[in-house]
Amino acid sequence: MVMLRRSQWDMLMLVTLVVGLGLIVLTRVRPDQPVALAEPGAASVATVPAPREGHPAPDFTLLDLTGQPVQLADLRGQVVLINIWATWCPPCRAEMPMIQASYEQYRDQGFTVLAVNSREDAATVAGYMEASGLTFPALLDLDGTVSNAYQARVMPSSFFVDRAGVIRAVYRGPLARSVIAGTVEQLLAEAP
Repeated sequence: MVMLRRSQWDMLMLVTLVVGLGLIVLTRVRPDQPVALAEPGAASVATVPAPREGHPAPDFTLLDLTGQPVQLADLRGQVVLINIWATWCPPCRAEMPMIQASYEQYRDQGFTVLAVNSREDAATVAGYMEASGLTFPALLDLDGTVSNAYQARVMPSSFFVDRAGVIRAVYRGPLARSVIAGTVEQLLAEAP
C-alpha cells in the first residue's frame, strides 16, 4: 500500500474538488436552457425551455400499463406528482414506498401520482410495480420524449404540479416522505 505524505494528500483532495466542481458546472440543468425534442413521426425539432417552478407543466400523453392513454392536461384540478424513474435506478426504488404511502394518504383529497418510467418495457415495469405493491399509475415513456421534455438527466426527477397545471416544486434525486407530504399538503390546502 502506498502511503501519501500530507502535502500529496492535500494536492489530491484539491484536484478532486476542482474536477468535481467542474463536472457540476458542466452538467447542471439551467431552467432557461432549451432542449431539443423530436416529435414522434415528425422530421422537425422544436426547442422548449426546461420545466421550472412557476411555469405551466409541459403537457404529455403516455400509455399506462393497461394500454390506456393518460394525458396530464386531463388531471387539471388535482395536485399531481410527476416522478420520472426507472426500475434499474436504486434511488428511484428507494423512494417508491414513500410515494406509495403519500398516494394512499392523499389520493382521496385530490392528489395523484404519474410515475413516468423512462425507456423500459411494460412487462418490466408491471412486474416491478406488482412485486413492490405500488398502486399509483405507471406510464411508459418508451422513447424518452417526456424524460427529455422534463430534462430528467438525474433519476429520479420529481415535479409537483398544482391544480392549475403549474409546476410548483422540482426535485432532482430521491424524495423523503416529509418533503412529499409537506409539498402535497401545501398544494392541497390552496384554493382550487
